[in-house]
Amino acid sequence: MKKTQLGLLITSFAIMGGCAKLDAQVNAGGTLNSKGGAGKAVFVAHASRCDGDVSGKVNYKDITALDWQQSGGVSFNAKVYGAGLCSEDPVSPDGAESGDERLFCKQDICTEGMYQVEFNYNSTNPSLPGEGVGFACMMDISEGIKSGFGANGLLNVMLLESGPYQGYNNAGTISGNVQVKDCPNSKKDDNAE
Repeated sequence: MKKTQLGLLITSFAIMGGCAKLDAQVNAGGTLNSKGGAGKAVFVAHASRCDGDVSGKVNYKDITALDWQQSGGVSFNAKVYGAGLCSEDPVSPDGAESGDERLFCKQDICTEGMYQVEFNYNSTNPSLPGEGVGFACMMDISEGIKSGFGANGLLNVMLLESGPYQGYNNAGTISGNVQVKDCPNSKKDDNAE
């Protein structure tokens, strides 16, 4: 009975925490359909998580976004504070208990094989100034695939959780590219030689 309870406890922590993030880099850029508007949104992201160091930026513009189009749309520059490739492995119970979202991907939103970034954004729309936080999950669907809709990447979701664009979200295929790649040789590997 105690083994079953312990197993359920570990499983619940893994479920609450989502999957663990792995070191990797992402470069993404292109257009996708506006969130309900008639135009296109422009999405650009460069992020890395290598040897525990996280860096990157996100730029976004959707001037025909519903609920914001009368004010000039959604437009921001952001600094990445959390990033990583979502693995199939659940985050360790210690990581889940810490509540540190930089250690795990958002459950049922960013799944295995997707790259997740969390960011602090600054609005570049003078009609809607302010700062906020958000996250995006994207997937490399292989460079060179000749799809009927001309996409090499997928923005599974981008959600702005606070600030002047709180509640804005968008998703779709990117007419451009999403490239996920390994980090350059790690410092630890270089020192091992």
